Amino acid sequence: MRILFTSMAVRSHLYQLAPLIWACRTAGHEVRVAAQPELTEATVGLGLPAVEVGHGYDMLKQLSNRQQAQRYKESLDSAVPVDERRRIQQESLRPLVETVTVMAPDLLRFARRWEPDLVITDPLMLAAPLLSQTLGVPLVRHLTGPDLLRRLCPVQGQPTTGAEREQWPPGLVELYDRYGVEVRDDHPVWTVDPWPGSLQLPDVVGRIPTRFVPHNGAAAAPDWLLEPPSRPRVCVTWGTTTTMLGADDTVLARVVGALAAGDVEVVLAVVRADRERLGPLPDNVRVADNVPINLYLESCGAVVNAGGAGSVLTAACYGVPQVMLPQASDTPAVAFNFSASGAGTMLDAATADTATIASAVDAALTDGKIRDAAERLREEIAATPSPADVVQVLEQLG
Repeated sequence: MRILFTSMAVRSHLYQLAPLIWACRTAGHEVRVAAQPELTEATVGLGLPAVEVGHGYDMLKQLSNRQQAQRYKESLDSAVPVDERRRIQQESLRPLVETVTVMAPDLLRFARRWEPDLVITDPLMLAAPLLSQTLGVPLVRHLTGPDLLRRLCPVQGQPTTGAEREQWPPGLVELYDRYGVEVRDDHPVWTVDPWPGSLQLPDVVGRIPTRFVPHNGAAAAPDWLLEPPSRPRVCVTWGTTTTMLGADDTVLARVVGALAAGDVEVVLAVVRADRERLGPLPDNVRVADNVPINLYLESCGAVVNAGGAGSVLTAACYGVPQVMLPQASDTPAVAFNFSASGAGTMLDAATADTATIASAVDAALTDGKIRDAAERLREEIAATPSPADVVQVLEQLG
């Protein structure tokens, strides 16, 4: 088969797609990865063939400029009137609509020439149904966390109600009309899902469970990984877009301050801008510059993160208890969902002081119930069908 993968220009989303793409290639199928040029270097770095589409629009910058973190929280607040929540949701989706509008012509031009048999898409790629309907091929979503978008975003496989033209965000109806594709939500018929089934929301359309395989980029493993830590190791990872999307940049400083006085070794995995804001670091903090967290998480007794689904799942794969301080985008909802497992503690990033953070990390390192829950979740993930198994299901669809 020829399988076209489409992704928004978010590196963590590409990394979640990568194991399935590799499995498809290993099974003998041709693949292409279509995304904006901002993702080309990461795609090629994974050994994958990149197709550049949608030049000249910086989605992450637009999301940041529109203060998406606050608007996302308001759209989930039941105290906000329904009509106002809908307006906020539509407005918050505008950067996504503008992005896929720029991408659509290039996507369709390539797809018509290459003629894929199957399209597998990042759920945020709202232009993916234009490909599947124009070419007459199946459309499969690949989730990156709990299926939260089904409640907030179009074309996630929801049953069609006939009200989509009024409910979709401005610009998306016009885009579909332009290409003669029906405005409805149920275009995706299957969903590849790496989120643990025990935590996933019910009624995921055509759910195909897949084992999450951690991948956080390519790099040489440093020598310090060869030596076991002399005291408990705690990873602090903050994602690549947390601060950019409107999070309070003082929270990370509080986390480092909370761990500085403890008898722990801290491995700090943050982007350069966040690192520079921290200033001088305590002696027990090691900066893991460009070292993927999956290379050393197995040696950690706990992890502190911002609640991003990729970081949360990577730690869960190794059975590492977590302390989550979510702020931006969907991270509060992801962290809340994951905390139901008992393997992670969710703190209020706005109010958690250094003592609260230090106490939560100490519990993650020592509390038997938390550690047992993390181990159960690790076992659940390990028992889920591998990406190679999922390819066999996809072959039947294509």
